[in-house]
Amino acid sequence: MTANIDPTGAEISPNNDVGAQAADAPASNLTFKQKLSRTISQFVAMVANGLDIGEGASLVRDQAGSLYDAEHGEALETQAREIDQQQTRVDDQSREYNSVRSERQNTPEWERASNKRGKRNENGDAEVAFSEWALIHQATVVAAAILCLVMLGAGAANIQGNLVASGLPLFTLNPVFAWLFAMLAPAAALAIHSFGDVFRTWRGRNLYRAAIFILTGITVIAWSWLFADLFHGTGSGFDISFEEDGLADTLFVWLQVVAEILVGASLFLIIEHIAGQYSPNFWVRNLAYAELLERETGLEIALRDEQRRLNTLRGQHTERMAARASVINHAHAEYLQRVSRFSKA
Repeated sequence: MTANIDPTGAEISPNNDVGAQAADAPASNLTFKQKLSRTISQFVAMVANGLDIGEGASLVRDQAGSLYDAEHGEALETQAREIDQQQTRVDDQSREYNSVRSERQNTPEWERASNKRGKRNENGDAEVAFSEWALIHQATVVAAAILCLVMLGAGAANIQGNLVASGLPLFTLNPVFAWLFAMLAPAAALAIHSFGDVFRTWRGRNLYRAAIFILTGITVIAWSWLFADLFHGTGSGFDISFEEDGLADTLFVWLQVVAEILVGASLFLIIEHIAGQYSPNFWVRNLAYAELLERETGLEIALRDEQRRLNTLRGQHTERMAARASVINHAHAEYLQRVSRFSKA
């Protein structure tokens, strides 16, 4: 005869040791398996005394569930309480996250720079006067403007001097033409500075500005290296011979002109950047938006962690309830098997 197995792996049968021990042992000394076996035996006996088999099966299922709850009730209640507490934490975290997210969505990501300083009029179209700029900005703009004029003037003078030194009658007899050619340097610097306006986005303009600064740095480094190569100290004197070392001299003159143009353009960009911060048409990243976005990101991560813990608790509770259902089903099956044997007997 085949024995029945309960969810824990032990046999439940009226002929095994569990059933025999459960019949005589006090209820307080019985294990869970023994209590379940005795309960089934009691309802089988009731069937012999006239209890309906179907009603007995229902009572066995109810009693098996009650026995499981009595055995694991504390753990079930603890799990239910932990799930409720974790659900409360998830709800609170979700409300805070949604509140910050809503606030962030209603906060402009960009704002006018002059508006941050409270210097704009009620129409929002007045620039901040230079006298009201920050002192560091005033000093930087003045210094950059002076250096910009010096660089562009030096570039123009460099070109004009080289044209006159070439000995061409066009430039020696009429120096005005040499200066007209020399104006290419400041014009080129202004064109390089203004070209950034073709970009429609601030990101594009910032990338263009960064590219100009990097190119300027590379050009200045190359010029300084060539300068050191041609000038070997104060005692060596100045001796550039186009006949003996024409390539080095050409590179030196070319790099000097390019460096003066790019340095002038970079100084233009610095002045524009600072002046733009006091202009109604200059937009900057809203710090309040950035802070809200950072908070939103942190809360989103925390919410996912809390939700993950809640899912873990629910999964553990589901496993325990599945074990409860398994106990009930095994008790039901054992009851029907015993009733069947009793009926055949």
